[in-house]
Amino acid sequence: MFVLGVNTGTSVDGVDLALVKWNADNLRDFEIIEEASYEIDPNVKQEIEILIAKQKASLEDISNLHYKIGRFLAFIVNEFKQEYSQHQIDLIGIHGQTVFHGAESTMQLANLSVIAKLTGITTIGDFRAGDIAFAGNGAPLTSYIDDVLIKNDNESLATLNIGGIANITIMRPNQITLAYDTGPGNTLIDCLVKKLFQKNFDHKGAIAESGKVNEQFIETLIAKTDYFDLAAPKSTGREYFDEKFADKFLDLGNKENIIANASFFTAKTISNEIQKYDLQKVYVSGGGIKNLYLMQSLAELNPDVQFLNHDELNIKGQYKEAMLFSLLAFTCFKDIPNNVPSSTGAKRATILGVIAKA
Repeated sequence: MFVLGVNTGTSVDGVDLALVKWNADNLRDFEIIEEASYEIDPNVKQEIEILIAKQKASLEDISNLHYKIGRFLAFIVNEFKQEYSQHQIDLIGIHGQTVFHGAESTMQLANLSVIAKLTGITTIGDFRAGDIAFAGNGAPLTSYIDDVLIKNDNESLATLNIGGIANITIMRPNQITLAYDTGPGNTLIDCLVKKLFQKNFDHKGAIAESGKVNEQFIETLIAKTDYFDLAAPKSTGREYFDEKFADKFLDLGNKENIIANASFFTAKTISNEIQKYDLQKVYVSGGGIKNLYLMQSLAELNPDVQFLNHDELNIKGQYKEAMLFSLLAFTCFKDIPNNVPSSTGAKRATILGVIAKA
């Protein structure tokens, strides 16, 4: 079956699509047919960012955006269909745009029926709700693709995704897979770069490289942040590590120092989690891999760990989540349980996903 996975990340920086051929008898017997990325409509992006930043909106605003994102993503899928018309698409797996993720509930916008009707393809989404129904966090979902496609019996390894929020999956021989959010990824850095330098991100970590780190400030802030005291599995989002949290860095001297400390804070909080496990290799994906200061900081904090590009696993880091939603849609359609309770905290395995017919 040919399933198109569609992902819009927490950073709201684009739409990634992955068309994958899956085999129900052996999920590792898959074939990636096409991968593509598209820009987010600037008006849609602005509305999403305003909603996330304010953390409040009218019911009318939320409802309208839910349908607007659905129509926009249907347009993107139809663009993909036209560009790659030689390939069949049997099913769409779509996550939608997360605008809230909390301890008791989560919200992803993108109306599934709108997408199914406007593309003519059965669409599956709303993957987090089923896990939350059984007392799970509904996150991180990426642990499923790690557990099914990447884990092996010969070595201890991890995958690390540094998107808006950073999450890690720990895979050790003969042990259950563990995954959780370590804390901020790019979200604090990007927020402060926009505020202080009017740029969307710190290109290659150049700004951070020119600043100085106050390690005492970093250690104190970590100690005062409740999230880091929680036991795994756990998840967080831009609701916690938001602009208000980023403002804690503003008294650190010049602008370059502020970016350096926000970047090192991200590296340190990730490193603190890596050091809890006997890992030889960590495969990194997400926009953070392009931040050379961040990656160098991780390497210096963990000299005995190899940090490798996730692409070396033959699953491109950029399209991993799009591929995940393709896999979740396929397994939902085939009635295969597709959550990882040891990673999400759910009471039991279950089938995630809601089906909207074309």
